Amino acid sequence: MRSMTGFGRAELSNRRVQVAVEVRALNQRFFELRLNLPRGWGEQEAEMRKLVQEVVERGRVEIFVRATALVPARAMLRVNEELARNYVAELKRLGRKLGLDNGRIGLEAVLQRPEIFRVVEEESDPTLGADLALSTLRQALKELERERVREGRALRGDFEQRVERLVAALPEIEKLAQQAREEIRANFEARMRELLGEAPINEKRLFEEALGAAHHGDISEEMTRLRIHLKAMGPLLRRRGAVGKSIEFLLQEINREINTIGAKSQDARMSQITVEMKGEVEKMREQVQNVE
Repeated sequence: MRSMTGFGRAELSNRRVQVAVEVRALNQRFFELRLNLPRGWGEQEAEMRKLVQEVVERGRVEIFVRATALVPARAMLRVNEELARNYVAELKRLGRKLGLDNGRIGLEAVLQRPEIFRVVEEESDPTLGADLALSTLRQALKELERERVREGRALRGDFEQRVERLVAALPEIEKLAQQAREEIRANFEARMRELLGEAPINEKRLFEEALGAAHHGDISEEMTRLRIHLKAMGPLLRRRGAVGKSIEFLLQEINREINTIGAKSQDARMSQITVEMKGEVEKMREQVQNVE
C-alpha cells in the first residue's frame, strides 16, 4: 500500500549544466500529470511521462524542472558599421556647414557613441541539460516513492487496527442479537397464548405473527457477509500496486451491512456498538482517499 501524497527532489550536474527536479504527488481519483519544463524541452515530455507512470498509477503529479548553465555564455561585440559611417559623415557635413575646421575625425568621436557598439551573449542551446534531466527525474521519483511507501505503511497500520476493532465487536453483537431473539420468542409465545384464547382463532393473523417473530431481528446473513468483507480486507491491505479503489468499494459493502444490522437492532447496547462501528468505517473511508 502506498500513499498518494509525497514529495521528491533531486539535483545532478555535469561540466556544463546543473539540473534540479521537484516532484509533488497529490490526492486525485484519476492520474494526472503536470510538467513544468524549460523552454524548448517539448521532445522530452513523452519520456518523462513514461517514467512517472512507471511509479505512479493514481493521483495528481506536478513536476518542476530547472536547468542552470554552469559555463558563462560567450560574449560577442557587435558594431553597427552603417550607423558609424552615417555618424562620421554627418559630423563632416555639419563642420563644413558651420565653417568649422574639423580636421581629421578620429575613432575617439565614434567611441563616444554607445549605440554603435553592443555586447551580446551567444545564444545557448535550449535543450542543454535535457538528457541529464531524465536521470535527475529518476532520482526524484525514487525519493517520492520512498516517502509514499513510508506513509502507506502508516496508513495500513491504521486500517488494520480499525479492522481489528470491527472484528472484536462481532461476538458481542451476536450475543446481544441472540438475547434479543429470545425476548422476541418469549413475546411471541405470550402473544400466541393471547390469540389462542380468542374464538375463533384468526389463522392469518397467527401466521403473520409467526413469520414476523421468525424474521424480525435476524442478522445472521448480514453477519456472515460482514465477516467475509472484513476478512478480505487483510490481503487487500497487503497487496502491491494501486488498491485505493478496491478498499473504497469494500468499505462501502462493510458500511452497508453494519447499517442493516443497526436498523434491525432491538437493543440499546447493540445500537451503540453499530454506531461506533460506523464511526470506524467512516474514518477509514476518509483515509482511503489518501491511498493510491
